[in-house]
Amino acid sequence: MNMYGENIEFWDRIAKRYDWITLKLTKDYSALIQRIVDEIDGSENVLEVATGSGLIAVELARKAKMIEAIDISSKMIELAKIKASENQIENIHFSVQSAYNLDFEGCTFDAAICSNALHCMETPKQALSEIRRVLKPKGILIAPTFCHGVNWRSRLISELMSLTGFKSYHRFTIEEFFGVIVSSGFAIVRKDISKDFIPLAYVAAKSAPVFD
Repeated sequence: MNMYGENIEFWDRIAKRYDWITLKLTKDYSALIQRIVDEIDGSENVLEVATGSGLIAVELARKAKMIEAIDISSKMIELAKIKASENQIENIHFSVQSAYNLDFEGCTFDAAICSNALHCMETPKQALSEIRRVLKPKGILIAPTFCHGVNWRSRLISELMSLTGFKSYHRFTIEEFFGVIVSSGFAIVRKDISKDFIPLAYVAAKSAPVFD
């Protein structure tokens, strides 16, 4: 665990199995990726926080002019770079960074993606504050997030997952998660819930107050 409370050792350890775990255990993950790609269509500069092995970033590359993709795990970033190279993708820059201290100027990005990650952060509002700082005034945040606290089954599965080293710092209910987004200075413009063993809340939001 590092100074930010991020479980780097765990993510380094599972890096080589991350794609299999994500694609097998997340219902319709390919559809989720496509939805994110459609959401940012036309964006020039995109930030992906917690890119993992680059599954989403590689798909985004065909729509965005430039992508900055960050992760706390150097092992994940190594794999993401290989994936981009194998696909001959040159418009993604991968770097090892903490979501709590982004190394970018303010008002840089048209869109930011933070997929399946906020519940894994000890202080997600700090990450959201940083994302809001680097987004342009009309930039959009896309943050699909597993809500481990929805019911007894999701809480039990979450507790069992923690035994493997997967740390969910927040077992959000749906309402709690939406509240975190709003209290972090965003206005939700689209939202829905995908039912699964652990429900996934899809959120698209912009900096409050509202917009055209």
